[in-house]
Amino acid sequence: MMRVCYVIPSLEIAGTERQLLYLLQGLARDCDLTVACTNRAGALAGEARRAGARVMELGVCSGWDPSAWWKLRRVFEAHRPDVVHSFLFGFDLYANLAARQTGVPVVISSRRQLATWKKRRHLFIQRRANQWVDCVVANSRAVAEFAIAQERADPRLFRIIPNGIAPDLFIRRADPHGLRPRYNIPPCSRVVGIVANFSPVKDHGLFVRMAGELRRRRADVHFLMVGIGPLVQSVESNLRARGLSDCFTRVASIADIADLYALMDVSVLCSKAEGFPNAILESMAASRPVVAAAVGGIPELIADGDTGRLIASRDPGAFADAVEWVLDHPEESRAMAARGASFVQDHFSVERMVEGYRALYAEFLEQTRWKDR
Repeated sequence: MMRVCYVIPSLEIAGTERQLLYLLQGLARDCDLTVACTNRAGALAGEARRAGARVMELGVCSGWDPSAWWKLRRVFEAHRPDVVHSFLFGFDLYANLAARQTGVPVVISSRRQLATWKKRRHLFIQRRANQWVDCVVANSRAVAEFAIAQERADPRLFRIIPNGIAPDLFIRRADPHGLRPRYNIPPCSRVVGIVANFSPVKDHGLFVRMAGELRRRRADVHFLMVGIGPLVQSVESNLRARGLSDCFTRVASIADIADLYALMDVSVLCSKAEGFPNAILESMAASRPVVAAAVGGIPELIADGDTGRLIASRDPGAFADAVEWVLDHPEESRAMAARGASFVQDHFSVERMVEGYRALYAEFLEQTRWKDR
């Protein structure tokens, strides 16, 4: 049985963490799985344990804390993994080094975003970390190309395995109109939604400006924001200043995410940069028409006018135009959303993602066996 140890800061509820949970659930039948949470276990830890994984909490304060190195060494010495696979920046160097020093046969890293925030010191560490890996997995071509250029890395080091999704989790078959009172959404309004944590890269400010443009054109729109994050208060202050608070609803929890997607007439993502956004995958799986910024890996998901609408500018009017087209052309929009749902189901299933990782691990383990002969 293949032994795999994943290294991640935590299993809090977010896109990468949920993708790892899908991977654990898919590999559990034939792999021995450990998750080393370098910081804290997080809200998804229970689900990971129910899937059959050991979840360990190391209590490392930050990615710069050298105690991560010896704590991870102890984990690897105890569990003797065949594969160590790290997710998210901050612990790659310590994880990779500890894995090599304890004789782990295969060491894999991940890139899952366009990391425009990385400074010189981050890149210095990342380049050192890359010396110890067998492979770096990116979740889109855009992410791989960005990381190769940013890190001055060997392209042969990179593989692409896109995110996966379980479409049934995002489809609500009952009438969504009965949900409106629960979320204080007017009964006859058209709902324009965004599912994104409140961080600078998601550009909720652009979403608010688009909302103001739409409200000047028509009174039948209501806006639904789903997410949490450090900029919640700033965005809500912006809404009050623009006199838009009454036509906005914010929901912090994604526990009822299928219900929330069912409420939306159109799903919007205004991000400044994206790797391979789960919110787009989920919206398409839920058969929602999507209007999204043409950044990062999003054009790998959406063909403009066929499976969604792509906006190349940062002009709120351009986003408003696309949203209004969706609202005013219901038959065409439903057909577009149906094509998007089929595309996601055919190309981005959880099963396909899991098999991609299983094959990758087996390939590199076989290579190490050949080297040892």
